[in-house]
Amino acid sequence: MLTKLFKIIISLTSFVIAAYSILELTYFLSVPKTLIKKSDSWVDTSQNMLVNMVLLSIFILQHSAMASQKYKNFVKSRVVDDISRSFYVTATAATLLLIIKNWQPTLNLIIWNFDLSYKPLWLLYISIHTGTWMIIYVANICTDIPELVGLKQVYYSLINQPDPMKRKSLQLQRLTSHMRHPSFLGFLLIFWFFPVMTLDRMLLATILSCYMYIAWNTDGEDYTYQKYMFDRKYLELLRLDKAR
Repeated sequence: MLTKLFKIIISLTSFVIAAYSILELTYFLSVPKTLIKKSDSWVDTSQNMLVNMVLLSIFILQHSAMASQKYKNFVKSRVVDDISRSFYVTATAATLLLIIKNWQPTLNLIIWNFDLSYKPLWLLYISIHTGTWMIIYVANICTDIPELVGLKQVYYSLINQPDPMKRKSLQLQRLTSHMRHPSFLGFLLIFWFFPVMTLDRMLLATILSCYMYIAWNTDGEDYTYQKYMFDRKYLELLRLDKAR
């Protein structure tokens, strides 16, 4: 009984931390910072950039190491497979919050600066970032959000059911192993379509864009499966519409 209660607490805590970190990340990536006109020395700027690079490296190492097959095999050998996803989500949320809370801006070094007081540009910026975040949120919900954050794994273990991933098709399992959550293009837009591109923002956008490109290794077979499922769902909705 205590073991089950422990698993429930771990999974729910993980979900709450993940939700909070996503909200913080949305604010961090999409709300422009107030420019500070000052002249920092190159030493201060270099130190700030070094701190930022260390923070990004911690996130990449955590995200990659805990997604590796060696880590997954280690977790399975310790018989905690049903809460391993919760540990992964919690660790990811913690590293994201570590970046957000300790990020060192270089607001004096500006690569480009678009004036958002020009209303059409402000509306374009707001529309793209709001729309992109909505697409990211909805897409993740559609990809089985309880399984993604680890809640379903714990629930299935409590009712003595196998891992929910095993109930999915082999094609979907393959796609998931190549791209755990959707919206590569969405994050690129958020990283790069930003009115004030400072040096630190350029570092963040470059490193995370390259990391996503390397880590998300979908191929032609994944594309064929997604296209097949899209066409199938489209035909189903078309038949339902005609039946009315």
